[in-house]
Amino acid sequence: MEPAERAARVVARTVVPMFRQADPLSEQVSQALLGMPVRQLGGRDPWRRIETPDGYRGWVAAAAVLPCPEGWAPPWVEMTDLWVNLRAVDDSRAAAAFQAVIGTRLPLTGRSEGWAQVLLPDGRRLWTEARRVRPAGERPLYPARPRAVCRTARRFLGIPYLWGGCSPLGLDCSGFVQLVMRLHGVALPRDAHEQARRGEPVEAPAAGDLVFFGPEEARITHVGLMLDGERFIHAAGSDRVRVNRLRDPPYAGICRGGRRCLPAA
Repeated sequence: MEPAERAARVVARTVVPMFRQADPLSEQVSQALLGMPVRQLGGRDPWRRIETPDGYRGWVAAAAVLPCPEGWAPPWVEMTDLWVNLRAVDDSRAAAAFQAVIGTRLPLTGRSEGWAQVLLPDGRRLWTEARRVRPAGERPLYPARPRAVCRTARRFLGIPYLWGGCSPLGLDCSGFVQLVMRLHGVALPRDAHEQARRGEPVEAPAAGDLVFFGPEEARITHVGLMLDGERFIHAAGSDRVRVNRLRDPPYAGICRGGRRCLPAA
C-alpha cells in the first residue's frame, strides 16, 4: 500500500458497504457510492479505511476504491433515475455492463443521438440513455423547495429498510433523509441525532421539514420528512420507506419536534 496517510481515492463500485471493522460480519455503518471522492486513511489488505465527504468513516474492500483515472474531470453528469444501466455500446438491446444509482456523478466523455458516454473509475467508458442523466455543475439536481423535496422523497416509497443504507439498494432513516436532501443541494450529517442539530426548530412542522423521534430525554433515534402538517415519509426500521401520520403509534408518544433545513423561499 502506498505510504500516503490520507490518499485521495474514488469509489469504483455501484454501492460499497462501509463496515465498522475490517470484517464483513461487522456492522454496516454506511455506504459509499460509485464515483464518490473519498479519503483513504490507511488499512491492511484486503481492507481500506476511508472517509466519505460527509465525514463518515468505515472499512471497505480494497478493490472498491481506486486512484482517479486519467480524464477524471469536468464536464460531469449526474444520474436522475433510481437505477441506471450502463452499457458497452449505445444500444438499449445490449446487456448492462455496470449500474449506477441516482445522484451518482461521472465525467461525460462522449455523446451520440439519445445517448451519453461516461467514464468509470476503472477507466471504462460506458453508455446510458441521455434522458437518464443531466449536466452536473454547481446547481443541485433538483430545487430546494418543499414540494420538490417531497416529490423526490416519494420516489423511494417501498425501498426496503437497511441499517447503514443510503442508496436505492436499501435505506435507513437518516440515510434516506440525507440522500433526499443532498439531491436538492442541502448537505446533512449522516446520523439522525446530528441532523437534529441542523436548521431551525419549528413548532408546527410542515412539508419539507424534518421530524425527529426518540424516548424522552434520550438521544434522537429516528427521523422522517414531513409531507404536510400531519403525514411524514420515512425509512421505517425493519420495514421499508413508507408514509405515517404523526398521531400513529408509536410515533405520537416519542415525537421530539421538527427542524427546517431548506432555505427560505
